[in-house]
Amino acid sequence: MAQRIKHSSQTAWLRLGASIASVALGLAATAAQAQSDSAGTPDAAEAQAAGDIVVTAQKREQRMQDVGIAVSVLGEKELQNRSINNATDIVSAIPNIKYNAYSSSQVVFNMRGVSQNDYGDQQEPPVAVYQDDSYASSITTAGFPVFDLARVEALRGPQGTLFGRNATGGAVQFISNQPTDRGEGFVSLTYGRYNQTIIEGAVSGPLGEGLSVRIAGIYNRDDGYIQNITPGEKDRGANNHWGLRGIIAYEPSGTFKAKLTLRYAQADGERQAGIYNYAPTCPNAQFQGEFMSPTASCGYWGTTGTAGPGYFNPAIAASQGGDPWATAGTGDAYVDRKIFGSTLRIDAEIGGLDLVSITDYQSLDKFYIESGNGQPELPYVEGVTPPASGPCPAPASSVTCFASGTVFYQGAKVNQYSQELRLSHASDRNFLTFGGFGMIIDGTYRAKYAVPFIAYDPRVNFTQRTESLALFMQDEFEVSDKLKLIGGLRYWRDSKEGDYTAVQSLPLWALSLHFGPGGISYTDLTGTNTPGSWAFGSGTSGVTITPAAASPVFDGVTARAEIDFKPSDKTLVYLSYNRGSKSGGFTFSTGTPFPSQLVDTLNNLAYQPETLNAFELGFKSTLAPGTTLNIAAFHYDYQDYQAFVQVGFTQVVRNLPAKVTGIEADFTARPAPGLTFQLSGSYLDTEVKGVLLPDGVTLVNNNLPQSPEFSGNAMVRYEFGLGGGTASLQADALFQSSMCFTVMCAPVEREGGYAVANTRIGFTTADERISVAFYVNNLFNRAYRVYAFDGSLYWGDTLGVYAKPRTWGVNLRYNFGN
Repeated sequence: MAQRIKHSSQTAWLRLGASIASVALGLAATAAQAQSDSAGTPDAAEAQAAGDIVVTAQKREQRMQDVGIAVSVLGEKELQNRSINNATDIVSAIPNIKYNAYSSSQVVFNMRGVSQNDYGDQQEPPVAVYQDDSYASSITTAGFPVFDLARVEALRGPQGTLFGRNATGGAVQFISNQPTDRGEGFVSLTYGRYNQTIIEGAVSGPLGEGLSVRIAGIYNRDDGYIQNITPGEKDRGANNHWGLRGIIAYEPSGTFKAKLTLRYAQADGERQAGIYNYAPTCPNAQFQGEFMSPTASCGYWGTTGTAGPGYFNPAIAASQGGDPWATAGTGDAYVDRKIFGSTLRIDAEIGGLDLVSITDYQSLDKFYIESGNGQPELPYVEGVTPPASGPCPAPASSVTCFASGTVFYQGAKVNQYSQELRLSHASDRNFLTFGGFGMIIDGTYRAKYAVPFIAYDPRVNFTQRTESLALFMQDEFEVSDKLKLIGGLRYWRDSKEGDYTAVQSLPLWALSLHFGPGGISYTDLTGTNTPGSWAFGSGTSGVTITPAAASPVFDGVTARAEIDFKPSDKTLVYLSYNRGSKSGGFTFSTGTPFPSQLVDTLNNLAYQPETLNAFELGFKSTLAPGTTLNIAAFHYDYQDYQAFVQVGFTQVVRNLPAKVTGIEADFTARPAPGLTFQLSGSYLDTEVKGVLLPDGVTLVNNNLPQSPEFSGNAMVRYEFGLGGGTASLQADALFQSSMCFTVMCAPVEREGGYAVANTRIGFTTADERISVAFYVNNLFNRAYRVYAFDGSLYWGDTLGVYAKPRTWGVNLRYNFGN
C-alpha cells in the first residue's frame, strides 16, 4: 500500500510539473505570435558593452558592482587561464570557499565555514550547487567535469529567497555557453604529467529560423598521481570520465524563448577511491587520534609505529616523514558513476510580466568502493574474519598482506524531479519577482563501513524520499537614484520519509536495527542491552524515538531585507539581513553502532532543521575602469547547526549552537595595458559550542570545519604583443592558515597553514584562432590534505587525502567559425 501511495504521489507531482510547463508553453506561444519587442535588460547590455562583469545573482542579469551580495565571478577566459576542468578547481580563485572531498564523487563546498561533513549520499549540502538552472541535490552530484562554461558565480552568504533551497552557506552557479546564431566552436587538447589527456570541444550554430544548438563535451583520463608500490597494483587518484552537454534553443520572437538542456557524465572504474596516505595513529585519553612516530608505541592497539593491523613502512607514511603521494593499498578502489540531466526552460513576456518556467529531471547511478587505508591487505570476503596476515595474491606473493583495516562502499540510485515557475515585473523604480518551486528526490541506497581485522562487517540498506514545496517573492524598490530597498520572503515545506536497516552478524558486535514508518526494532546478540530483542510498542527499552520520526514534515520561513545606498555611480554601500534555513533529515550511518551505543544511535537518527541569521555590511567601489575594491563584514548566528560527529562506529548529525564573524575583501586592478592584478583575503572567527568528544564525557567548543582564520588568493597576469600575436605570463596563489577538517578537531584532523602557487605561459595568434599554453600547478610541490578522517579508534589510522603534487601540462586550443 505504501508503494502505491508513493507512486501515486510521484505521478501527481509529475503531472503538476507537466501541467505548469504546458501552461507556460501555451501562454508563451500566444505571446510569441504578437512579435512584440522584448524590454530586455538594458543595464546588463550596457554593462557587457562597457566590459563590466555581469551576474545573475538575483535571477536576472545585472552588473556585479550593482548587486548587494558578496559574489565572485570566474569568466570564460579566466576559467581557461586557470586550467579549471573540475568543479572543485574553483577554490583556487574564489575567497572564503573551500571543499571537502575524499573522491570526485563526494564533494561538499564550504563557504565562510558553512558546510555539511556527513558523507551520506542522501544528504543535501548547505552550499547549493547549480548547473545552469539545475539544482544538484546530492553531495555525490556536486563534483562534475567542467567544460565550455561562460562563467562561474559564487554567492556567499544565505540565499533565503530566490536561491532558497538549503542555501544557508551560499550558492555556486556553473553557467554554460549558449547556442549562437552563427556557426562557431573550438577544440582543446591538454596533455600533462601522469599521462593526463583532456580533450574538450564544442560546436554551435543555427538549425533554422529562430532555432540554434550547441553541443559540447569533455574526455579526461590519466594514470593517477598516487604511486602504488605493491607489485601488480595500479596507481591511484586517476581520472577516467567523460561528459556531454547539448543545448537546443528556440526563439521565434523577442518575447518567447524555449531552451532544452541535456547533460550526461560517466565514470567507469575511475580510480578516485581509497586515495589515502598511510598514517598510523593512536587514540589519546579522549579517544582522538594522534600521529605516531616510527618508534612510538600504542597501548590501545599494542603496536609500535604501525596501525592496528601491524603494517610498518615509514617510507609511505607522510606523518612519519614518508612520501605523501605513495600507497601500498590493494583491493578494490574505484568509482562508477552515471549522471543524466534534462532541463526545459521557457522565458516569455505575458501581459507585462516576464515568465520563467524551469522543468528539470536528473538521475544518478553510483557505486563507490575503497578497500584499505594504504597498507597491502588480504582479499576481503564478506562475513569472514580474515587471518592477521599472509602472503599477498600474485603477482605480489613476496609481499606480506594484512587483515583489512577498512572496507567502505556506497551505492546510490536517485531520481530527482523539480518544477519552478517564476514571474517578474519591472517598472521605472520597482522590480518584483515571485513564484513557486516543487521537487521530489527519490533514492535507494546501500552502504558498508567494515573493519574486517576486528570482525566488524555490517551491511546497510535504506531509502529516502523528499517532497518539497516553496513559495517566494522578492521586491526591489528604488526610493531614489541613490537609495534602494530590497525585501523578500520564502516559505518552504519538506515532507521526508526514510526507511533504514543495518545488520552486523559477526560475534562481538552482532546486532541489527531497523527504523522506518512501519516500525522501529533492534536485536542485540551481545547481551549489552536489555531487552536483547525489542520492537516498538513491545515494552521498555530506552528508545524514545517513534516511527513518526521516519516521516517528518519540516517547514519554515526564510527572508531577506536590504538597504542599498549609492552615493555615486561607482560606489555601492549595502546593509543586509538574510535568514537561511536547511531542512532536517536523517543520519543513516554506513555502519552499525557499538552495542552500548545502540539506543543512543536510534534516538538520534533524526535531526532538526538548521537556521542561519546573517547580518552583512558591504562596500563595492569601481575606482577606475577595470579596477574594483569590494569589502564585506558579516556575522552569522546559527540555531541548531547540523554538526557531523563520530559516535563509536556510527556517524551522527547533532544540532548544536554556532556562530561566525568575518570580513573579506577582493581587489582587481588593471594599472597598465595588458596587466591584471587580483588580490583577495578573508578573516574568520567561528565557534561550535558543546561538541562531545568520543570519550563520551568531554565537551569542547571548536571552530567550524575548514574555517581557517586567514585565507587569501592572488593572481597577476601580463599580456603583451609578440610575433604578430599576444603572449601572456600568469602566476596565481592561494593561502590559508591552519584549520580542522571536522568539528571534533582531533589532533590528526588539524591541517597546518599552507600556500600553493601556479604559473602559466601562453600565446594567442592575432586572429585568436589558435592558442597554446604551458602551465605548472602546485609549483613548489606543497603537500597538503583536502580531507582527513580520524580512524584511530577503529583501525589505528587516519584517512588523509593529499592534493595533487606538482603537475604540468600543455594546452592547445583552436577556435573555428565566426
